Amino acid sequence: MDNKRLNQEFDSSNIFLFFIRWWKHLLIIAFVAGVLSVIFSSPWFITPKYESTVSMFPAKSQSLSKAVMVNHEDFLEYGDVDDAERLIEVLGSSNVRERVVRRFNLLDHYEIDKNDKQKDFHLRNIYNSNVNINRTTYGAVEVTVRDNDPQMAADMANEIAALGDTIKNEIRAERATIAYNMAKGRRDIVLTELMQTRDTLRKIMKTGVEAQENQAEMLYRQLAKDLSAHNIAGVQAIEERLESIREGGAGFISQKGRLETASGALISAELLLQMTEADKNSFIPYKYLIDEAVPSFKKAYPVRWLIVFLSVFASGFMGVVVIMAYENMQKKGIIGSR
Repeated sequence: MDNKRLNQEFDSSNIFLFFIRWWKHLLIIAFVAGVLSVIFSSPWFITPKYESTVSMFPAKSQSLSKAVMVNHEDFLEYGDVDDAERLIEVLGSSNVRERVVRRFNLLDHYEIDKNDKQKDFHLRNIYNSNVNINRTTYGAVEVTVRDNDPQMAADMANEIAALGDTIKNEIRAERATIAYNMAKGRRDIVLTELMQTRDTLRKIMKTGVEAQENQAEMLYRQLAKDLSAHNIAGVQAIEERLESIREGGAGFISQKGRLETASGALISAELLLQMTEADKNSFIPYKYLIDEAVPSFKKAYPVRWLIVFLSVFASGFMGVVVIMAYENMQKKGIIGSR
């Protein structure tokens, strides 16, 4: 019996009659809610914000000199997911945030008291709420900035994107400088060793030890001729010469081998030095800029139509609930009838 009566209370005809009885009241409630939502979502109560976005693809993170001079890789290749995540970490770092804060004087712009002990905490919260960095489904990285000044929003987004290259190049240059100093030290050591080996070899060659095999062959031929001619003085001179070759020949061969080894090591050291110098002194872009941020004069926040719609809907729904509860209490005699 109770279920039957409940169904009768909520059938379509009762609902229709309910709105016929109370439409004026519900209309007044919706109208008042709409007017109030329009007023309280206006710039007098909520400061509007404008949104600008810069889009970019990450470049491959690799040593440009190694890619060009050694591996002959395509250094124009787009980066993968890992490169995009690394770029996002750099763009969202405190290093970038501090430079943006100084560049645009955000303490004054956000009206933060410089004498407040928690000014850094408030600044970081406001900055993080206005700056959003994310990766799209196609692998691009987007930097979105909101601000009450549309030009400021665009300038901040572009500055953050530019600082990504600056920070990554500073990190790379710092490491490359260490590598360059190590490579230069290695090159200097090899060069010194090469010069010392050349000097030693030059001294040995001044004694007449040079092209040992050819010299010995010529002397043995001359020795055979002097022996057949019974030239005792010539034989003694040749024997003395061969003895000198035997004494200095081992040193000559050893120093010649060291010279060849040092020459090969010097070529490798010079190549490494050129690579590290290129990495130290070059500025490499780590992104492919797709769209620069431009000022947008369409407000991104607040979305007034959505606020008005939700306010009218919520107030109308609550009005229906309250009136239905009122009628139900009247039927049960909890409150008196009009």
